Amino acid sequence: MAGYMGWKVHSLSSLRDIPSRTAEKRKAMTSQANNLTSLSSPQKTLASFSLSIRANTDRGRSMRDSDRPAIHSLLSDLESLCALSAPARDARMEGPWIVLYTDAPPPSNGQLGFLKGIAKQVIDLNEGTYRNELYVGGDGADEDENAWLSAILDATWCEWDGVYLDGDSAEDGGGGNDAVAEEKDPGATTWKVDFESITLSVFGVSIFTQRFEAGTSRTWRMSYLDDDTRIVRAGKTGRGEDDWIFYMRRGVG
Repeated sequence: MAGYMGWKVHSLSSLRDIPSRTAEKRKAMTSQANNLTSLSSPQKTLASFSLSIRANTDRGRSMRDSDRPAIHSLLSDLESLCALSAPARDARMEGPWIVLYTDAPPPSNGQLGFLKGIAKQVIDLNEGTYRNELYVGGDGADEDENAWLSAILDATWCEWDGVYLDGDSAEDGGGGNDAVAEEKDPGATTWKVDFESITLSVFGVSIFTQRFEAGTSRTWRMSYLDDDTRIVRAGKTGRGEDDWIFYMRRGVG
C-alpha cells in the first residue's frame, strides 16, 4: 500500500488451522447470505455486494481487467447512496478498516510479492495520523492476529486544499503547481495524506524501515461512508483519472 493507501508485521499461525479457518469463513458467509432477506433495500445492496466481493474477487487480486467495469459500476451505485455532504469530516472515519476490494496494485491490495494477505487501515482523527497495515498468515475476524509477516506505513493527513499534486501538470495543460480543483470545499470529501515511513517485520521483529522523501503525498476522496462501510478513491494528483478505488468494511479492532 505504499503506493496509495498504506500498512504492520507479527507471528506464524499453524498450517493445520487453515482448513478449519476456511470452513469458519464459509459458514459465516452462508449465514450472511441467509440474513439478506431481512435487510432494507440499500442494506441489501451493500450486504449482497460485500458477500460477492469476498467470495469471487480475492479482494480484487484475482479479477481480470475486463471484469472490473461491472464491479466498478456497482461501486458507483453504492457511492450514489452516500447521504453525507462532508464524509471526510465525519466521526465514523475513526478506527480500523479492512480492504475487501481494490483495483490498486501490490502492496496496496494486501500482497507482497507472491504472498497474499490482508490490507488494513487505522485512522486517528484526534492525532491527524493513520497507519496502513498489511498482514500475511494472520487469523481472527480481521485476519490480522498472529501474522508471521507484516508491513506498516505511518502517515499523516489533513484536509485537501484543492491544489493538485502533480508538479508537471503545466505540460498537460493543467496549469502547473497552482492548478486548483473546481470545488467550493474540497476538504469536505478529500484528504491530502503524507507518507512518513514504512517498516517490514517478520515474527514480530522489525527487519527494515525506510523513510519517504518529504512531499510524498496522495489524495483520498471519501465517496461513501456509513457505520460499517467506506469507499475511498485514492490518487497521485487529485485529478481523478489516476485514482484507485478501495471498498472497505469496518474492522473489529
